[in-house]
Amino acid sequence: MALVGGLVSGGRWRNGTRNLQGAVTWESIALARYADVTAPFSQAIVKAHDVSYADHLLDVLPRLEQFGFLLVRDQTKQFAGIITIADVAAEYGATARPFLLIGALDQLLRRVISEELDLAEVVALCDPDGRRRLASFEQLSFGDYQQVLSNQKQWDRLGWPLDRKSFVDRLNELREVRNELMHFNDKDKAGDAAIPMLRNMIELLGQYAG
Repeated sequence: MALVGGLVSGGRWRNGTRNLQGAVTWESIALARYADVTAPFSQAIVKAHDVSYADHLLDVLPRLEQFGFLLVRDQTKQFAGIITIADVAAEYGATARPFLLIGALDQLLRRVISEELDLAEVVALCDPDGRRRLASFEQLSFGDYQQVLSNQKQWDRLGWPLDRKSFVDRLNELREVRNELMHFNDKDKAGDAAIPMLRNMIELLGQYAG
């Protein structure tokens, strides 16, 4: 995606702030100069496409993918900004990061429990009455991990030189973070503030779980 140079400026190219005549990008400049090294600025003008500030991002993604950038009109129909593929990628990364870390933590906890502990004993702790019909480690939930690691006998089998209570307390905090994320609640603890906690726990598990 070429960087957008901006709305075409000057009386010849733009009439006011509502009538779009075109746009200039680094790509359009390069193409114009490739065809003619003496090409004037006007030959670098390309058609631009606009969307409303009220449009939902998901609805404009196909057009954004097609054109590379879209100019955004505000409530008064004036041009107020621009959205690019890079913007969407950055926003997606910021939104997806906690989910990816939660997924990595879930896999690590399950691997530790499945490799180090006995399934029958784990099931007895997590499904004592058999209502859930637990039959494999793959069926364990985040709450189950906490239940198992809260048990002194199971914890001792890991042989970790860590304080069990502190570890389980932090695991409970991360369980709450996970629940907030899964329910898309707009709370700080489920956003950027949770990322350092998640990374620290993943690094800790990586160190002691091998």
